[in-house]
Parts: sequence; structure tokens; C-alpha cells
Amino acid sequence: MKSKNTIIKKDKKLNIYFTWTELPTYGYVLLKFIYLQINKKKYPINFKVISTITSKKKSYEEKSNFFKSIKWINPDKIYDWHDLDLEYPDIYFQSGWYIKPFKYLAKITKQKNKNSKVILCSDNSLKKKNIRQSIFRLVFRFLLRKNFDYAWVPGFSGSQLMLSCGFSKKQIFTGLYSSLINIYKNYISSKNRKKQFVYVGQIIKRKNIKRLIDAFNSITLNKEEWKLIIVGNGNLIFNKLQLGNNIKIIKHTSPSKLSTLYSNSHFFILPSLMDHWPLVVHEAALSGCCLLLSNKVGNIHEFSNKINSILFDPKSVHSIKKSFEKAMLLTNNDLNFASKESVRLGNIYNYENTYAKFIKIINLCLKERNIKI
Repeated sequence: MKSKNTIIKKDKKLNIYFTWTELPTYGYVLLKFIYLQINKKKYPINFKVISTITSKKKSYEEKSNFFKSIKWINPDKIYDWHDLDLEYPDIYFQSGWYIKPFKYLAKITKQKNKNSKVILCSDNSLKKKNIRQSIFRLVFRFLLRKNFDYAWVPGFSGSQLMLSCGFSKKQIFTGLYSSLINIYKNYISSKNRKKQFVYVGQIIKRKNIKRLIDAFNSITLNKEEWKLIIVGNGNLIFNKLQLGNNIKIIKHTSPSKLSTLYSNSHFFILPSLMDHWPLVVHEAALSGCCLLLSNKVGNIHEFSNKINSILFDPKSVHSIKKSFEKAMLLTNNDLNFASKESVRLGNIYNYENTYAKFIKIINLCLKERNIKI
């Protein structure tokens, strides 16, 4: 005989909390969207966001109830839920699995409320030959796995990592994250774009900028017609002789200016030696850029295919050079198809889809308690 679902009473709300390390702008906008949707649907949910303190807090300040509801905490301090003036959660989404207060909150949640569900949120991707990650996966399976009921990741590579950490396929959800889609939708036809490659990110060793510059400088095919624009900050410094006339480095700029740069460029290039889920790939795809990507980038599976992308080995200057030259030889028709395909793939990841997955996870957790909202 099937048991009937208990419907949450209007005066009884579910406590659903979401922690995030140094809440970034895209995270703030995404969680605010979820908060507003919950209120719009009038779901009986008390949704709270807890973030470690960030310098960006001032830029978020507004009179909205969402901003006022956020709890800002010290990343080095241990908290109980009562220290935050919160009841124990029914469902706890833990982003930032390594952050001391977040880990402790997950631990005590499972210890003190057997009906609570804890969801691990992670943007890490599987690195099969990475010794450090291999050790982490082993430690996680034996020491931390018991603290979590489900895992929520952005895409395919993240789901493979969670499988190796001890979650089953039924316990893993994709669809976490979305870039600032309302900003990076400044689409311009490929025929009106400039002959330039754009890199956006940190100027550090892991991002492989030295090989990127060396590869571009080694090009002989129509090189004078093309430019490489590097946008970012970091500890690597290049002189004018290394850059030449066709390479320009500019400091990291605002999302709106980045959107304009993406939309005026044919190509986006990311030569990283390792990247889990670089949001810049999503931004560039939404903006209609054709993509040149290192084969070590964690979201290739979601935003890249044979129509819109060229992949290369980031450890080989020759491989990067060949990707540049292959891109330069694409016809106007090729560029047009590639640009439209990037936009199509980029639009799959949006606030609505992330919210839908959020509700799906909640309903699954509640189903185990014969509860529905």
C-alpha cells in the first residue's frame, strides 16, 4: 500500500540553506534568481545563503530582502547553525567542501538531524593522472563521503569525479552554475567581427600564457591581419619585445566591457594547463565566439564540438600554433556556423535550468520523507 504524501503546512517552512565561498558576482545573481523564484511560487521554503566574507560584498549592497538575508561569516571560525540564528536545515547545499565552517556545518547537520539531506556542490573536474587529486579522492571516500547524500556539479567531467569519490549515478546531478547570461548576450554577426583572438583570465603559469604568446609569435600565415588580446591580471610580466605589434595585454575589466570585446572578436582562446569549469568559456560561447581550447579544460564536453571549436595540446607550442593557423583559414561561412553553434551551446546553461535542477533535487530529498511542497 502506497503511503500518502504529507503537504507542508503554510505556517511550517522548510529550511534550505546554500553555502558559497567568497560569493562571486555570478553566484550572487544566480542565487538571487532562485530566491526570487521561490518567493514568486510561494513555496513554503526558508531559503538562506551563507558566504565567507568577500571584498565584493559592497558591490552587492542593495535594499532587497535577498541581500539582507545573506549571512557573512569568517572562513577560519567554526559555527553551529544556532550561531547564525538559523534552525537546523532540512536540506543543506554545501559549496566549498574544504572550507572549515562549511565542513563542520555539514558534519553536525548529519549528526543531529537524521532527516536532513546534505548536497555537495562542486565545480571540480576529473583529472585522471593528477596525483594530488587521486589522493583527495581516496581520502574523500573514506572520511567525507558519509557527510553527503547527493552531489551537484556543472557538467560531465564533474560527474565523473563524483563517481570516483563514491557517489552513484543516481546521486549525481549536473546543471550547477551559469555565467551572467543577461550581460554576455551581446551577439554580433560574424561578418562584423574583427580578426582577433581573445584570452580572458589570470596571467599566471597555470594559464600557460608564455606558450600562448610564443605560439602566436611563431605564426607566419597572414599574421599581420590578426591580433591577440590578453585580458587579465597576474604575476607574469612580458616586455614589448616579447609581445610585438600584434599582441596587447590589458587589465581585467568590467563584465559589460568584456561582453563588447567578446562580441567584436571572432575567437576566444584558453590555453590552460588545467582548468575545472572556467566560466569564461561559457561567456565567450554566449557571445558567439568560436573557441580554441586546451584539451585540459573541464567544460569542453558542454560548450565545444567540431562545429564551433578547435582543441590543442597546451604543452605544445606547435599544437597551439596549428590551432591559430587552422582558425585563420576558416571561411566566412565556417565562422558564421561556428558562431551560431557557440551561442546555441551557451544558452543551454541558464538560470532557469539551474533553478529547475535545484527544485528537482529538493523534491527528491523530500520524496524520501513522503513530503511534497
